[in-house]
Amino acid sequence: MRRLPTAPWPSRTWLSGAIRRSELVALRIEDLKRLPDGAMLAIVRRAKNDPFGNGREGYISKRSAALLDAWLEAAAIHEGWIFRRILWNGAGPIALHPHSVGRILKQRALAAGLSPAEAEALSGHSMRVGAAQDIMAAGMGLLPIMKCGGWKSSNVVARYVQEVDIVRLQKNRI
Repeated sequence: MRRLPTAPWPSRTWLSGAIRRSELVALRIEDLKRLPDGAMLAIVRRAKNDPFGNGREGYISKRSAALLDAWLEAAAIHEGWIFRRILWNGAGPIALHPHSVGRILKQRALAAGLSPAEAEALSGHSMRVGAAQDIMAAGMGLLPIMKCGGWKSSNVVARYVQEVDIVRLQKNRI
């Protein structure tokens, strides 16, 4: 049995797209567009708040694009779903179920050294909330955060970022 590397989603930089777990597992190779600097854009084709499937673009950093490339090469994925079940002989043919994201996130958190209590507190939605907080702490305003995550309501984003460390936020100010 060939050993596949861990999929790239624990990478903090993958979160730059601030996408929902259902959007993450729905990504296909055909949805990726490589940028000249090595980063990527991913087309998020359908979202909870996009019932007509107008879609939006999500950003994948250069670091995360490199991790994604390594995953796709090792898993021998050349078309179709990016994140798939791992079977005894490699990556399976179908996409992961969105509920798998939380379970995998908890497993990877434990492997990274988080305590069982810390890992248990994580959910598939933790990545989206954390991305909003990271973007806010990096000095971006509400509108860029909403665009990045496809949020329609500023109230939702405000709830997500209310716990951003004020010291970390001020370090990015003038």
